[in-house]
Amino acid sequence: MGKVILQFGRGSLPRLQSHRNPGLEIVYVSRGHLLWQTEGRVEAVSPGSVFFTLPNQEHGSVEEFEPGHNWHFIILAPAGRGGGVLPEGLGFTETEARAISKALAGSTRHAFRASAGLQWILPALVREMEVAGLHHASLTASLARAAIIELARSIADDPGCGDAGVISGIQQRLRELVDRVAREPRQEWTLASMAAAVGLARSQFAKRFIEETGDTPVQFVSRMRIRRARQLLRETDWPVTRIAMECGFETSQYFAGVFKKFTGGMTAREYRRKAG
Repeated sequence: MGKVILQFGRGSLPRLQSHRNPGLEIVYVSRGHLLWQTEGRVEAVSPGSVFFTLPNQEHGSVEEFEPGHNWHFIILAPAGRGGGVLPEGLGFTETEARAISKALAGSTRHAFRASAGLQWILPALVREMEVAGLHHASLTASLARAAIIELARSIADDPGCGDAGVISGIQQRLRELVDRVAREPRQEWTLASMAAAVGLARSQFAKRFIEETGDTPVQFVSRMRIRRARQLLRETDWPVTRIAMECGFETSQYFAGVFKKFTGGMTAREYRRKAG
């Protein structure tokens, strides 16, 4: 059996530089909110998410500064001569490998809620790669195989990937709302107005929103406003007070506290100096 895992690791980076890998990459994000793109398609990667890329797909951070996160990742060996996206030596039948490769290659998204199994497997696999124990090769191959299966299950279990109906309709409206808040953070977003836009009671909406983004609705609005504020700090010479108002904050004092929360304690002026 050849080498199954090309690279592995854990931790964080201030920014994931755009890059490509020769094999399938699977990342479990246990903490933090990230904004990553795959071949130009941007997705939010929230706590408890799994993010994957196919061999040679270009991907990386959209934001220039992403504090407070933690991940575990593996990069698998390139596929064998039989094609697909899975390396040889993992024990998949030809039919299984073809079905999983088709599911991964056919997905239009790359970030999903990680299954409970995957949340355990990725950290366990990285630990085993760091300190090889008894029967290391067999164990890592088994864990890599399980990680691929759980990735496929995470995709299949996503409500937005199921049959059209009430659940997928709500999921679609929820994602449209998330996109709209990201585009228009200055608007006066309230829990009631957002819940009405999706067509759910407020308590049910809040629960589904957390499942989708990892944030409460209020936290997400603040996160998008601070993202816009960082953009204005980089691209304009506007006073901080004007930027606070432009991003939907009622006072510069409140803006200052929220800004520090989402940038690891950095003030707006410190951020501007660093970005410049």
